[in-house]
Amino acid sequence: MLTLCLCHCAKAACSVGAMDFSEYKLHFGVHIQAMRKTRGLTQEQVAEALGMDRVSIGYIEQGKRAPRLSTLYALARYYDVEMQDFFDFDS
Repeated sequence: MLTLCLCHCAKAACSVGAMDFSEYKLHFGVHIQAMRKTRGLTQEQVAEALGMDRVSIGYIEQGKRAPRLSTLYALARYYDVEMQDFFDFDS
């Protein structure tokens, strides 16, 4: 089983813990959705700006699909954030 650390550090002993990839996709999707809603955008607006369909954006936000790296870069440019901001679930 693939697990991912969420502490964003290089410590040998993680104080935050790890989760499996399915759970990580869910947390990631919720975070991406919150970033979109904070900006007052709809899934349709984001999809159109990125040249994607709304269903794909919805699947990412629901944790059903992991975004491609190219999609993350496009989202970062569109939202005017750093890539690291997508992985900071505390904000």
